[in-house]
Amino acid sequence: MKKFFKHTSIICFLMIGFTACLDLQPIDENSTTGFNQDAVFAKCYASLALSGQQGATGQGDVDDIDEGQSSFYRITWYLNEFPTEEGWWIWANDPGHKDVLTHNWNGDNILVKGLYYRLNINIRFCNHFLSRTERLTDEKTIQQRAEVRFLRALYSWYMLDMFYLIPFNEKESSELPDFYTRPQMYEWLVGELESLIQDLPEKRINQYRVDKYAAWLLLARVYLNAEVYTGTPAWADAQAAAEEALKGPYKLHTNGFTTSEGWYYSAYQQLFMGDNRNNGAQDEALLLIYQDGAFSRSYSGQMIIAATRDNGFVKWGSDANWKCFRTSPEFVYKFATKEAADTIKANEYEMPKILGDDRAILCSQYTSSDGTVKNFIVDGSMGVEDAGWLKCWAAPKFTNVYSKSTSPADSEQYCSDKSWPDVNIPLFRLAEAYMIKAEALLRQGKEAEALAIINDVIRKRANAAPLAKLDEKTLCDEWCREFYQEGRRRSDLVRFNRFAGEQADAAAYNWEGRNGSTSNAGYKSMEEKFNWYPIPNDDKASNANYKKIPNGDGY
Repeated sequence: MKKFFKHTSIICFLMIGFTACLDLQPIDENSTTGFNQDAVFAKCYASLALSGQQGATGQGDVDDIDEGQSSFYRITWYLNEFPTEEGWWIWANDPGHKDVLTHNWNGDNILVKGLYYRLNINIRFCNHFLSRTERLTDEKTIQQRAEVRFLRALYSWYMLDMFYLIPFNEKESSELPDFYTRPQMYEWLVGELESLIQDLPEKRINQYRVDKYAAWLLLARVYLNAEVYTGTPAWADAQAAAEEALKGPYKLHTNGFTTSEGWYYSAYQQLFMGDNRNNGAQDEALLLIYQDGAFSRSYSGQMIIAATRDNGFVKWGSDANWKCFRTSPEFVYKFATKEAADTIKANEYEMPKILGDDRAILCSQYTSSDGTVKNFIVDGSMGVEDAGWLKCWAAPKFTNVYSKSTSPADSEQYCSDKSWPDVNIPLFRLAEAYMIKAEALLRQGKEAEALAIINDVIRKRANAAPLAKLDEKTLCDEWCREFYQEGRRRSDLVRFNRFAGEQADAAAYNWEGRNGSTSNAGYKSMEEKFNWYPIPNDDKASNANYKKIPNGDGY
């Protein structure tokens, strides 16, 4: 893996709407000179994790945004987590942040632009590889092309899910891309995934590459949101695709254990630990984003570790602590009653047992480095910098602690680097296939079958008490409990009509910052357009094809 992210010569080129750098050359259909197939193939995968051509920063792929924020996972995480009830980023005064946190974004927002250009450039990396290998028919290239088509489909799904219009060229081209509508992109994506599955291997080459079961899970995710994209649900198709994903060699990780010093590492916690590449958690991950403190450094990996911690927390295998992201009351109340939340004082290792759910990796009290006891309150009012940090519990879900350590402090001897984490990011987990199947069954009126999956699979692994019933609200909350801080919450809220638009307004589901409210007491409705993000204004101006779309992107 040391060479997995290594590239050859770097050539800068101007692409439509943005500037980027990569090992790309002009296309000559009769020549492969200057094209390093394995290097560009690696770049298509590396773009899941890295933001540029060297280290954590330096020679970034996307201009005009802080490079640390421009990596795929971090920028998609921002735009899927910030506008939801899962938490509050107290560095709200950073450029563009508060407008996303409070649903006041527009086409000039720097984070929206960063998201748009990151996804576009990752698609173009894939198109470059596919264009240059189109005439090659050897077995290795056929498989590589299928994997790159999967990655292109993945990046395209994020475009579909997060934007109302999608600029798209299926082949590498110097022409301005046309804008696909959501129904058009949905149709292309379904057809593309169904087509490429046959060329993907039954068993992946290594845990950082994909097989056909990852493609089935992505297809299930697309079908799950079909009503959002097209107005017509596809619950039976979502169920069928999820069942195909469940036929693979993957299994839910269920083995927690207690160390010789009495520290309990639950199976759920191990999914997000520093050694989740080989502690058993890798068997649940259909797609891992490679992180390594020595060889693959990014501010995506550091963010998920550092953002939720301050000095004085239980040791986490790193010295990076930003204390900038904490939860909201609406999130805490998914695990604890309001009365209990006001009195519980515990760290993230004690809290799961107190709340009866291994997924409740939450902290309500810690002792700072100067010896001061710090108590988080469940307040919910917005705040910036230190004034916002203690307003609600912390959720240090990701950690660089190693499962084989006798204690969290003992983990430091195993870490590759004390500042840059080793924990891989599980982008696709088998638990999602179970959740999709359960939701598809519930939406088809099969509550008992759906409830059995939630209780006997999802909640059983978390050592959580079974639910007595299952309705849409309960299931939406269960998605949050299982997948919080994994960069998907906005998508789930939109699908359950709990985000923006008339139906969401009627439900009056609220949280701090929602549509600019100063606390969770002041509910404000949101226009339906906030269910997606706008095309950046500079790209609207530069692409004449945008002007051909009636009603544009709804902004």
